[in-house]
Amino acid sequence: MQFIDGEFAVLPAIPVAIWIWRQRRDREWRLLALVALAHAAVVVGMTVFPIPYSGQDFYRQTRGLSGDNVVPFATIRGQLDGLTLNTVRQLSGNVLLLAPLGVYGPALWPALREWRRFAAAALAVGVAIEMAQLAGSVLEGFSYRITDIDDAMLNAAGAVVAFMALGLIVKRWPRVAPTWLRAEPPLPAL
Repeated sequence: MQFIDGEFAVLPAIPVAIWIWRQRRDREWRLLALVALAHAAVVVGMTVFPIPYSGQDFYRQTRGLSGDNVVPFATIRGQLDGLTLNTVRQLSGNVLLLAPLGVYGPALWPALREWRRFAAAALAVGVAIEMAQLAGSVLEGFSYRITDIDDAMLNAAGAVVAFMALGLIVKRWPRVAPTWLRAEPPLPAL
């Protein structure tokens, strides 16, 4: 079977990076926007790629569309029952995947400084990742990526924890906070 590798996700990011760098914004904003773009490219590369494009007839005939989960906590419960190093890696990886969004999200989009909006946006990003995986599986005719609502919930939880931790850090040490964190509206603290 042949695949399109995850490095392909970098190609569309290149012209976007050039556009960001040419914006008439302060240097701090541009660097943060480039970090956000790099994070988005890595997330797409890890969650959507590799995409099979030839030799998948065997898989279409033998695998079908199975293994997807739309029941909240079903996968998490099963993983916690049979806890192994691999399941710990899987759970922690899902929590950490969108954690950087908790830092750059409120900086780039001030509307996301309100925790409810941020939590909704983080969950929407997690669901969008899972929907992209489902769309890829439907187009291919077999599950090359498993779609799981628990992954989206863990992704959002990691982003919200990072968001809240950032708010706590800013409240505790306001002088070390970057200028974009001191802007209004402020981040919530625990």
